Amino acid sequence: MTTINLTFLGTSSAQPSATRNHQCIALRLDGDIWLFDAGEASQHQLQRSQLRMGKIEKVFVTHMHGDHCFGLPPLLCTMTNSNPSASNEAPKPPIEIFGPSTLRRWLRSTLKLTRSTLGRQYTVHELLLPTDPIDSGDPTDPDNPLHHNEILGRNILIDTANNAWSVLTTDKWSVIAAPIVHSIPSLGYVLTEHPIPGKIDIVTIQPLLARNKDALLREQGVKNPMALLRTVQSGKDLHLPDGTVVLAPKPRPGRRIVILGDTSDPSLIAPHARDADLVVHEATNAKTFLDPPELTYEEAERNAISHGHSTPQMAGRWARGVNARRLVLTHFSARYKGDDGGEEGAQGEGPRVMEEIRRLAVETFGEERDGEVFCARDFWSVDVPRT
Repeated sequence: MTTINLTFLGTSSAQPSATRNHQCIALRLDGDIWLFDAGEASQHQLQRSQLRMGKIEKVFVTHMHGDHCFGLPPLLCTMTNSNPSASNEAPKPPIEIFGPSTLRRWLRSTLKLTRSTLGRQYTVHELLLPTDPIDSGDPTDPDNPLHHNEILGRNILIDTANNAWSVLTTDKWSVIAAPIVHSIPSLGYVLTEHPIPGKIDIVTIQPLLARNKDALLREQGVKNPMALLRTVQSGKDLHLPDGTVVLAPKPRPGRRIVILGDTSDPSLIAPHARDADLVVHEATNAKTFLDPPELTYEEAERNAISHGHSTPQMAGRWARGVNARRLVLTHFSARYKGDDGGEEGAQGEGPRVMEEIRRLAVETFGEERDGEVFCARDFWSVDVPRT
């Protein structure tokens, strides 16, 4: 069974605070780590966590605001510091980075101008709209040659019929991205696990195998009939000597995870996010007890939208609209302190304001799902179990 776990390494919005770093989410898939955004000081957060930088294989950038990407160049330098070519290790494949237009050129320029050398190659795949410029990476172009550790990545054009990019497909997962509304081009990512084998009814099958034990040994040389359960589990019907057919269980849908960048309206990604097991949605602004009493919830929402952001109520409403099972809020204003108690203790301002924000999201997500709404804090982890 694939273990899926998200660790939030940074949960602040534009400015970091004493309790929250810039945006960075680590998704653990078995032994690998896929990183979503890398705000400033992400490498420090990784060093303080239980995660290993060397396990990072892919990085997905949602948009080009600094609080989501300024930490990427130093992180690449640190995480590739161990050079396999200087040891007996086999060279690792390039680190794959996905993101919007200009990400490739910005990262290339930053690494070149700082004379940075990596211990591992990297490649940047850009998700392009029809109007975006295409970076050819022509090595003969004196104005834009590749970095010496860079392999030219793919230019992935949006499928305008579906308003989405097909980002990648592995043996277990498919990833798509779609544009979401923000003050600059921003992306949301949807990760969908391939269908998994259905559950076997061993109580029903075991007597059938026992009844055919002698015939299986005589006709097929099968000494242990229970080993044939693998055939059924793999999705193939099992035909027994006495004519009984054991039907393979229907595959079950895999898990689905939605990770949104900054947004005031993620409606374009909604068709791809249906029945998500987990939605990560920003909640930058909210009306709480920290605000003047005369500020209304409607005004707070208008203020958030005017800057391309969301309130907890907007996040809850959208997550309910796609029938998500669980909602995690992140990207909080720096004025909302971390909720780990801190100097003010368990009953301090931080825990109080975060619980108020969480409850605002519950109001629109659904009171019956109160236990499935969370406010992320730095270094907090959440598992995504199979249903």
